[in-house]
Amino acid sequence: MATRSITDQEISLIKGMLEKGMKNTEIQFFFNRPERKVNTGRISQIKGGSYSTSAAIKAADPAVVETFITSFRRKTANSGEDSGPTGEETLRSLFHEVTPGEHFFRLGESDRHECKEDFGFKHSGKWLRAIAALANNTGGYVIFGVKDKNVVNGNVAADSYKVLGMKSPEFENADPVDFTSRLKAVFDPTPKIETALLEFSPGQKVGVIYVHQHPSRPVIALKNEGGDQVRESDIFFRYPGQSSRIKYSDLRAILDDRDRDSRQQILPMVERLLALGPSHAMVADLTDGVLTNGARSLVIGDELLGKINFIQQGQFDEKEGAATLKIVGDVYAVDGEGQVIRRGFVTPVDLIRDFLSADSPYDPKDYIRCAVEAGNGGWFPLHYYAHKSNLNLEALTSLIEGTKAPLKRKQLYVDRVRNHDSAFTKAGGAAPKYRAGLDRGLLPKTPETAKDALTFARAIGSLESQPPIDVKKLLALLKICWDFAEGIGSSEMSVIRKAAARIDQLYFAE
Repeated sequence: MATRSITDQEISLIKGMLEKGMKNTEIQFFFNRPERKVNTGRISQIKGGSYSTSAAIKAADPAVVETFITSFRRKTANSGEDSGPTGEETLRSLFHEVTPGEHFFRLGESDRHECKEDFGFKHSGKWLRAIAALANNTGGYVIFGVKDKNVVNGNVAADSYKVLGMKSPEFENADPVDFTSRLKAVFDPTPKIETALLEFSPGQKVGVIYVHQHPSRPVIALKNEGGDQVRESDIFFRYPGQSSRIKYSDLRAILDDRDRDSRQQILPMVERLLALGPSHAMVADLTDGVLTNGARSLVIGDELLGKINFIQQGQFDEKEGAATLKIVGDVYAVDGEGQVIRRGFVTPVDLIRDFLSADSPYDPKDYIRCAVEAGNGGWFPLHYYAHKSNLNLEALTSLIEGTKAPLKRKQLYVDRVRNHDSAFTKAGGAAPKYRAGLDRGLLPKTPETAKDALTFARAIGSLESQPPIDVKKLLALLKICWDFAEGIGSSEMSVIRKAAARIDQLYFAE
C-alpha cells in the first residue's frame, strides 16, 4: 500500500470541518502545501470513507476544529506573507543558504519540481513540456535561474541546484498574459499557473512558475512546439527528475480518477433530479446549449450560453447561498432551424388565432396586456390567457388595471372578466337551431359558406351554459369560421371574436 500523506489527526480535522458545513475548497486551504498536495477530490474521498482508514477515524470535536482554524489564521496573519504556493515565505522555504550569499534549491528535482538555468520565450518547448507534465500529475514548480542536476563521474556535483540567477530579463518583464497565451496556443485544456519572482542578491533573480493539477486532466498538446520537445497529441507526465511522455498505466490512472470524480460530481445532480421529479426538472447541455427533459427542449442563445460557460469554467469568490449568475432575458419561440418566430410582440389577431388553435404562448401575460392596450375595446379570450399564466380573477383584474391603457378601457375589460355572461348574445334566425344541437353535444357540419360560419358563431354566442362538447373541437370549428370571416369585413370578425370570448367565459372563467 502506498504511503499515506495525510495524518489521522488531519483526517479527523477534515471530517470535523465537513460536519461544520465547510466546502471542500475552504478545507483545502488549511491542508494543501507545496510539498504535499491535498485536492478537493481527496477531501471527497475522506468524506465518503474511501481514503485509507478514514472511515474508522472520528470527526474532531467542534471546539477542537474551531481552535485549529483560529490558530491557523492567526499564524498566517502574523507571518505578514501570502501563505499560497507563490507567497514569498513559501518560496523562500524551498531554498537554503549553505554559505553567506550562496543559496541552493533544497528539494532538487522530483515529481513536483523541475529546475532550469534560464528562461526564454523563443525556446519555450522545454518549460512548456514541464508545465503540461506537472498539470497532468499533482502539480508543482518549475524554477528558473537554478543550476540543473550535475553528475560528474557518477556522482552528483556539489553545485547541483545552486541559485545562479536568470541571465535573461524576459521572465521579469513578462506579463502573466504572455504565459497564458502561449499555454492556450499549445495545450488543451489550458494548464493553470501562477508566476512569481524571487531575488536573493542584487541581480540574482529566480523565476517561479507554480502549476496547479488540472481538474480535467489529461492536458494534451494541440500542435508541435520547440522542435521535438512538444508534438501534436503529446500527453506529458511528471516523473521523478524528468518530464516525459506518459506511460499507459499512468494515463489509465488519470482516466480512472476522472471517471470517479465525474461520478462524485454528478451524484448530487441525480439526487436533485430525483427530488424534483421529471415534471419540474430539465437537464442543461452546455455544449449544444439545450435544456431538455426528454420530451421538450429549450434552446439557450449563443450569447447567454457563452456567459454561462464563462461562469462554469471560471473561479469566483462565492458567498454561501449566493448565486454566481443570474439569468435575465427573454424567451422566444423558434422554428426547427432556430429562427425566432415571435419576439414578444403580440397583435390582436394573435390573441384570437392562438386561442382558437389552443396554443400555449410563451408569455400569456403579454397577450392580456395587448388585448387591453391595443384591442380598442374588442372581445378577447382573457380568461384562457389568465389560466395559462396561473392568474386567479383578482390577479387578472390587477394585471388589467396595471396596463398602460386609458382608464375607461381598463374598466371595460375589468367589468367583462368579472361578469361571466358579458359575452352572451341572444340570436335569431337559424342560430337557435345550431345552439340546440350544441346543448345536446352535437357539432354542426363544417361551414361551407361565410353565412353558415356567422350563423354558427352567433349560436355559440347565445349559449347559456357549457355544452357537453370538448372545447378543442369547438375551437377547431370556430377557427374555420374565423377563416371565412377574415375575407368579409370587420363587423363579421367582431361576431367571431365575441363567440370566442363566450367560449372563454364558459370553459375557462373561474
